[in-house]
Amino acid sequence: MTLTSEYIEIAKTSDVKNGELKVFEVNGESIILINLNGEFFAFKNQCSHMELELNDAEIDGEILTCPWHGAQFNIRTGDVVRLPASEPLEKYDVKVDGDKIYIKI
Repeated sequence: MTLTSEYIEIAKTSDVKNGELKVFEVNGESIILINLNGEFFAFKNQCSHMELELNDAEIDGEILTCPWHGAQFNIRTGDVVRLPASEPLEKYDVKVDGDKIYIKI
C-alpha cells in the first residue's frame, strides 16, 4: 500500500485490543482510536455536544457513549444515536498497512 504524506502513523494494531478505545496525540490533536472486531475507527477526542473529552467513553457493540451527558454515537460512522448531541463526531479516515495504523490528517 502506498500512503500519501496526508496519512500519519498513529499506532500498531496490537496497541488497541478489540472493543477498546485509546487516546493518541497527533500533530497536537487528541484523537481516539477504537478497535471494533479488527476494524479501526478514529475520531477527534471531543464529544460534539459540549466539546468534552471522550477518554472514558463506554463501548457497547457499535455504540460509543459519552461519559459526561450520555450522548451516543455509531462507531462506524460517528453519527448521533442518542441525544443530547445533535452533530456527529469528527471522524478521521483510517488505513491499515500490515500492523501499522494510519489516519488522514
